[in-house]
Amino acid sequence: MAFFVLLTVIAVLAYRGTTAEDRARYVRMAVDAAKEIKTAAQKPRPEYESFRDALRARARYPLVSAALAALNAVIFGFMLFGPTPISNPSTLLDWGASIGPRTTNGEWWRLVTSTVLNTSMLHVLVNVAVLLQVGAVVERLVGRLTLAAVYLSAGVFGGLANLSSHPVDVEVGTPAAVFGVYGLFLAVLAWQIIHRLFAPEVDPEIEPFVDPDAAPAIVVPFIAVKRIGICAAMFLAYGAFNGFAHGAEFLGLAIGLTAGLALAVHADERVASPRHVAFLISAAAASAFACAIPLRNIADVKPEIAHVIATEELTAAKYQTAVEAFKKGRLTAEALARVAERTIVPELQAADARLVALKNVPPEHQPIVSEAREYLRLRGESWRVRAEAVRRMNSELRRRPEQGGDPTWRLQAEARYRSNLAAMGKAEGAERAALEAYHKLKPVTRAS
Repeated sequence: MAFFVLLTVIAVLAYRGTTAEDRARYVRMAVDAAKEIKTAAQKPRPEYESFRDALRARARYPLVSAALAALNAVIFGFMLFGPTPISNPSTLLDWGASIGPRTTNGEWWRLVTSTVLNTSMLHVLVNVAVLLQVGAVVERLVGRLTLAAVYLSAGVFGGLANLSSHPVDVEVGTPAAVFGVYGLFLAVLAWQIIHRLFAPEVDPEIEPFVDPDAAPAIVVPFIAVKRIGICAAMFLAYGAFNGFAHGAEFLGLAIGLTAGLALAVHADERVASPRHVAFLISAAAASAFACAIPLRNIADVKPEIAHVIATEELTAAKYQTAVEAFKKGRLTAEALARVAERTIVPELQAADARLVALKNVPPEHQPIVSEAREYLRLRGESWRVRAEAVRRMNSELRRRPEQGGDPTWRLQAEARYRSNLAAMGKAEGAERAALEAYHKLKPVTRAS
């Protein structure tokens, strides 16, 4: 959305900074350019046909781009007809999407599996279209191994960027991987321009030597660049509108561009050698490992919050059982108080110790942990107050004066009764405050 706001601001400034004649001229230029693009799209020029023939001569079938497109489509189909809605984050997680608390705690493979996941029907259609258009061209220019390496590397680094900026969000790496393919194509165009600028001049009177066994050089024609550029603009607009054009995606673009500048030097003549691609994969793996080290062991607080909730339910059930035994005379008041003080309170303290032991808690989850600790503090205090109230209500009131005619006994009993009511009211107030904090934690576990 910010991308479109920026475009709107630029358009307003351009409108106010030009005259009516300038705007009319620019509109005519835009209309002419649109007509030229339409004509180029409907009537391929001979150079475009020659370009396609040259690509087919180098590699008849773009196997990797087709396989990646098919993998995206097939997995999305399984997700679409699965038992849970595709809009549910748990569906994406079940199929290998990335989320900080799971990825950084031993499930690093999610950085790879997330590169073939899509979040909607339009998302998968856009990505498949890009792979079948740009991916097929790039694969034939730089080679199958290069395309596969760049796609995975861009997706993995995009996933690492998402882990760093949004550690508790469920993320897919497909947008960054597709941006990497576009970066690879930009590198091919950059080398093509460089070769043209710095190519040695040939004397027309001297016939140049041509190796009859060498394959003809492949030059990407302008018409092909325009077609890919139109799709790229649509892809970028879609990504900006749907939240897939941020730092992680542009990092994928940079990965593809960098890899292309290293491997696509002679893309017009031949594909990159496996040895160079292996070097790229090794360098990418080492860099990814170095970037992943600071992200290790992001805390997953939801199981701990669930443990806190389970502790409340378990301790409340224990106390209720003890109360029933007390009512039937099988348990003394002192024993009932000890259940609260020596059984329930230590369990709450143990749950708090588990929260304190959490390391690398994401900023998004730090308020949840603070609320859980506050609940445990309040709940522990409420049980201590209740234990004291049980002792007071079930000790002094049962005592009788040795001489029933003592005129002060009734006054003392009434005073103790009021004191005990105050103690029980304090216990109930502490319990209400604790349970209010407790009910704030339940939505967290339901959201998981």
